[in-house]
Amino acid sequence: MRVGVGGTFNVIHKGHELLFETAFTVGDTVEVGLTSDDFARSQKGVPVAPYFVRKENLAKFLQRYGKPFEIVMITDAQGTAATSKILDAIVISPETRSNADRINELRTRSGLRPLQVFVIRDVRGDDAQRISASRVVRGEIDKDGRLLRPIRVAVGTANRVKVDAVTRVFTQVFGLVEVEQVEPMHSVSKQPMEEDTITGAIERARNALTASKADFGVGIEAGLFFNKVLKKHLDIQYCAIVDSSGRMTVGHGPGFEYPPEVIRAVLQGGTVGDTMSLITEIEEIGHKMGSIGYLSDGLIDRTSLTEISVLMALVPRIRRELYEEDSQASSSAKASR
Repeated sequence: MRVGVGGTFNVIHKGHELLFETAFTVGDTVEVGLTSDDFARSQKGVPVAPYFVRKENLAKFLQRYGKPFEIVMITDAQGTAATSKILDAIVISPETRSNADRINELRTRSGLRPLQVFVIRDVRGDDAQRISASRVVRGEIDKDGRLLRPIRVAVGTANRVKVDAVTRVFTQVFGLVEVEQVEPMHSVSKQPMEEDTITGAIERARNALTASKADFGVGIEAGLFFNKVLKKHLDIQYCAIVDSSGRMTVGHGPGFEYPPEVIRAVLQGGTVGDTMSLITEIEEIGHKMGSIGYLSDGLIDRTSLTEISVLMALVPRIRRELYEEDSQASSSAKASR
């Protein structure tokens, strides 16, 4: 199978690597359409290396795959794919799907067989935005998508304990981060129960992102969940993380049981925080060691408990290639017929 790939390839980055890896996996020979200087400059808002430089760098890079390839100049978005009689398929990224459809439309009009279309997943950087050569050239990210500035995180809370927990976990995962505290806006009651707890975390995250210029919005909410098997209420803390692309991931920490006196007070309209402050005589206990700090006799505190929920919400982002839809190249040949 002869497979086509097209692009400017001004800087070869992680997204291009997936594009070529897919092309050389499904194809026996790969034809690479490399944009001419005039076409490249008309499409890019950043400096573009001369064609012969890009071609030389690309040829060196493609040798690693150990299969035949040919680099041809293209002067428009359809390149040779719209007229070639020897191409069998093309590999594209999601943002060029419409161009692939246009290519097959032109081929059909010319009496040529539509190409099989393989669509790779979007490859995103630390800030959840798509990796592109333009972003690399502008100095926003490196070719692997690592930000060349601190990641900005907004936490929808008035509780410093939550901010500290988010700062610690995000720093471990991403490195340099800037975390800001955003006054929470949500419709959940002071003492969340059941699904309202999850709703509260999500609303906090979304509102924090909207109110800031952050890359991520984080919302954390703890509430009581009734376990039908145990016939008891457990306190479970949820964390929601929303990024600037709109993707949301959610996780929660361990569940633990409150003393019967606390549960009775909550079911009669009270709150865990107020009741535990009365029992322990620690004012605003939730902003300090937390109820769990007192109940566990200091073996774990509120910050550590919160860190677990934050980390669980980050798991799909740490191994994002396993969680994103269409993580494998998808053939859409049927849709192209």
